[in-house]
Amino acid sequence: MEREPDLGRMIGYCAHLGMRYNEKLLRRDGYDVTPVQSHVLLYLAHQGDLAVNQRELEKELHLKPSTVNGIVSRLEEKGCITRRASPTDGRCRLVSLTEAGQARVDAFRAVMSNTGRRYASILSEEEETALRDLLSRIIETLESEVNNL
Repeated sequence: MEREPDLGRMIGYCAHLGMRYNEKLLRRDGYDVTPVQSHVLLYLAHQGDLAVNQRELEKELHLKPSTVNGIVSRLEEKGCITRRASPTDGRCRLVSLTEAGQARVDAFRAVMSNTGRRYASILSEEEETALRDLLSRIIETLESEVNNL
Protein backbone atom coordinates (compact mmCIF):
# COMPACT_ATOMS: atom_id res chain seq x y z
CA MET A 1 0.00 0.00 0.00
CA GLU A 2 1.42 3.39 -1.03
CA ARG A 3 1.85 6.01 1.65
CA GLU A 4 0.52 9.49 1.06
CA PRO A 5 3.28 12.07 0.59
CA ASP A 6 4.27 13.98 3.73
CA LEU A 7 2.47 17.34 3.78
CA GLY A 8 5.45 19.26 5.15
CA ARG A 9 7.71 17.93 2.40
CA MET A 10 5.12 18.79 -0.25
CA ILE A 11 4.80 22.38 1.01
CA GLY A 12 8.59 22.69 1.19
CA TYR A 13 8.98 21.30 -2.32
CA CYS A 14 6.37 23.75 -3.67
CA ALA A 15 8.33 26.62 -2.10
CA HIS A 16 11.57 25.26 -3.56
CA LEU A 17 10.09 24.97 -7.04
CA GLY A 18 8.61 28.46 -6.80
CA MET A 19 12.01 29.90 -5.89
CA ARG A 20 13.68 28.03 -8.76
CA TYR A 21 10.98 29.26 -11.16
CA ASN A 22 11.52 32.86 -9.98
CA GLU A 23 15.28 32.52 -10.26
CA LYS A 24 15.11 31.12 -13.80
CA LEU A 25 12.80 33.93 -14.92
CA LEU A 26 15.09 36.55 -13.41
CA ARG A 27 18.21 35.01 -14.95
CA ARG A 28 16.45 34.70 -18.33
CA ASP A 29 15.73 38.42 -18.16
CA GLY A 30 19.36 39.23 -17.33
CA TYR A 31 19.14 39.84 -13.58
CA ASP A 32 22.28 38.18 -12.27
CA VAL A 33 21.35 37.85 -8.62
CA THR A 34 21.23 34.90 -6.28
CA PRO A 35 18.18 34.15 -4.13
CA VAL A 36 19.93 35.48 -1.00
CA GLN A 37 20.92 38.66 -2.85
CA SER A 38 17.28 39.05 -3.89
CA HIS A 39 16.27 38.65 -0.26
CA VAL A 40 18.65 41.45 0.78
CA LEU A 41 17.35 43.80 -1.90
CA LEU A 42 13.72 43.08 -1.03
CA TYR A 43 14.46 43.60 2.67
CA LEU A 44 16.13 46.94 1.98
CA ALA A 45 13.24 48.02 -0.23
CA HIS A 46 10.83 47.12 2.57
CA GLN A 47 12.76 49.47 4.88
CA GLY A 48 12.03 52.39 2.56
CA ASP A 49 14.50 55.26 2.69
CA LEU A 50 16.05 54.03 5.93
CA ALA A 51 19.63 52.81 5.78
CA VAL A 52 20.01 49.42 7.46
CA ASN A 53 22.82 48.49 9.81
CA GLN A 54 24.69 45.53 8.35
CA ARG A 55 24.16 43.69 11.66
CA GLU A 56 20.41 43.88 11.02
CA LEU A 57 20.99 42.04 7.75
CA GLU A 58 22.89 39.34 9.61
CA LYS A 59 19.90 38.83 11.90
CA GLU A 60 17.41 38.93 9.02
CA LEU A 61 19.36 36.39 6.97
CA HIS A 62 20.51 34.26 9.93
CA LEU A 63 24.03 34.28 8.50
CA LYS A 64 27.53 34.95 9.82
CA PRO A 65 28.96 38.47 9.50
CA SER A 66 31.60 37.32 7.00
CA THR A 67 28.94 35.73 4.77
CA VAL A 68 26.74 38.83 4.85
CA ASN A 69 29.78 40.99 4.15
CA GLY A 70 30.43 38.95 0.98
CA ILE A 71 26.79 39.22 -0.14
CA VAL A 72 26.78 42.97 0.47
CA SER A 73 30.12 43.39 -1.33
CA ARG A 74 28.81 41.61 -4.43
CA LEU A 75 25.63 43.71 -4.42
CA GLU A 76 27.73 46.84 -4.05
CA GLU A 77 29.89 45.76 -7.04
CA LYS A 78 26.69 45.33 -9.07
CA GLY A 79 25.63 48.88 -8.15
CA CYS A 80 22.52 47.71 -6.27
CA ILE A 81 23.45 49.06 -2.86
CA THR A 82 25.75 51.53 -1.18
CA ARG A 83 27.59 51.14 2.10
CA ARG A 84 28.79 53.87 4.38
CA ALA A 85 30.01 54.23 7.94
CA SER A 86 27.37 55.11 10.51
CA PRO A 87 27.59 58.78 11.57
CA THR A 88 27.02 57.74 15.20
CA ASP A 89 29.25 54.64 15.29
CA GLY A 90 32.09 54.40 12.80
CA ARG A 91 32.39 50.64 13.41
CA CYS A 92 28.92 50.06 11.94
CA ARG A 93 28.23 50.00 8.23
CA LEU A 94 24.90 51.28 6.90
CA VAL A 95 23.50 49.71 3.75
CA SER A 96 21.10 51.48 1.38
CA LEU A 97 19.37 50.58 -1.85
CA THR A 98 20.41 52.46 -5.02
CA GLU A 99 18.16 53.32 -7.96
CA ALA A 100 19.60 50.31 -9.81
CA GLY A 101 18.79 48.15 -6.80
CA GLN A 102 15.24 49.48 -6.68
CA ALA A 103 14.83 48.70 -10.39
CA ARG A 104 15.81 45.09 -9.64
CA VAL A 105 13.36 44.96 -6.75
CA ASP A 106 10.61 46.11 -9.10
CA ALA A 107 11.58 43.31 -11.50
CA PHE A 108 11.59 40.76 -8.64
CA ARG A 109 8.13 41.83 -7.58
CA ALA A 110 6.86 41.47 -11.14
CA VAL A 111 8.37 37.98 -11.42
CA MET A 112 6.95 36.93 -8.03
CA SER A 113 3.55 38.22 -9.06
CA ASN A 114 3.85 36.20 -12.27
CA THR A 115 4.74 33.11 -10.23
CA GLY A 116 1.73 33.69 -7.98
CA ARG A 117 -0.52 33.91 -11.02
CA ARG A 118 1.05 30.70 -12.32
CA TYR A 119 0.19 28.91 -9.06
CA ALA A 120 -3.37 30.19 -9.17
CA SER A 121 -3.90 29.42 -12.85
CA ILE A 122 -4.54 25.75 -12.16
CA LEU A 123 -6.97 26.40 -9.29
CA SER A 124 -10.57 27.46 -9.33
CA GLU A 125 -11.40 30.60 -7.36
CA GLU A 126 -12.88 28.44 -4.59
CA GLU A 127 -9.80 26.21 -4.48
CA GLU A 128 -7.50 29.21 -4.31
CA THR A 129 -9.51 30.69 -1.44
CA ALA A 130 -9.51 27.36 0.40
CA LEU A 131 -5.75 26.92 -0.12
CA ARG A 132 -5.04 30.46 1.14
CA ASP A 133 -7.16 29.78 4.24
CA LEU A 134 -5.46 26.46 4.94
CA LEU A 135 -1.94 27.85 4.43
CA SER A 136 -2.76 30.85 6.63
CA ARG A 137 -3.79 28.49 9.43
CA ILE A 138 -0.61 26.43 9.02
CA ILE A 139 1.55 29.58 9.01
CA GLU A 140 -0.20 31.01 12.07
CA THR A 141 0.30 27.77 14.00
CA LEU A 142 3.96 27.40 13.00
CA GLU A 143 4.73 31.05 13.78
CA SER A 144 3.22 30.62 17.22
CA GLU A 145 5.23 27.43 17.79
CA VAL A 146 8.49 28.99 16.57
CA ASN A 147 8.00 32.12 18.68
CA ASN A 148 7.37 30.02 21.80
CA LEU A 149 10.51 27.87 21.46
